[in-house]
Amino acid sequence: MRRLLASRRGIGGVPLVLILIVVFAAALVLYRNWQGAAGPGKESRESASSPTHGEAAPQTAPPFSLPDVNGNVYSSDRFAGKPTVINFFATYCPPCREEIPGFVEVYNRHKGNGLQLIGISFDRDTREHLPGFIANNRIEYPILFGDVSTARAYGGVYNLPTTFFVGKDGRIKNVHVGYMDQDTFDREVRKLL
Repeated sequence: MRRLLASRRGIGGVPLVLILIVVFAAALVLYRNWQGAAGPGKESRESASSPTHGEAAPQTAPPFSLPDVNGNVYSSDRFAGKPTVINFFATYCPPCREEIPGFVEVYNRHKGNGLQLIGISFDRDTREHLPGFIANNRIEYPILFGDVSTARAYGGVYNLPTTFFVGKDGRIKNVHVGYMDQDTFDREVRKLL
């Protein structure tokens, strides 16, 4: 092994194998830091009652103005005074895709009672697939394109899916981080009505 290291000199007499080990270790550290970086995109099958990374959700739902898939801009003012659920998701996120059919069913059951459901998508590279996803899942509620400032305004949305339950008074009643089954979603919606 010593002969191999001695015969394979890299830069400035440092063995090539040692250089490769250092480069690999640095790449691993950078990758782990990138995985934990702030911003939406991490998927979560776990659930919690508040946003992650220690940031507190605001008590009142922050205002937003975001475009839908057709370019129409939706303002959160449209939902004022109504029981509203805001679901941050992405189509590349398996738990997000799994919970959508249950959300659609619960929304269709309660929309006559004034329930508002808004999906805020963090699809970037997959935006062109979103209209097909909406059609295939028979989503009738608005799907808007999210941005970092909206995620930050909601206390930091670091994991997808993250769902906010907003009462008629505009106050956030509950935050659910991670996958939510249909029965749990229905129970939370009923609390808002």
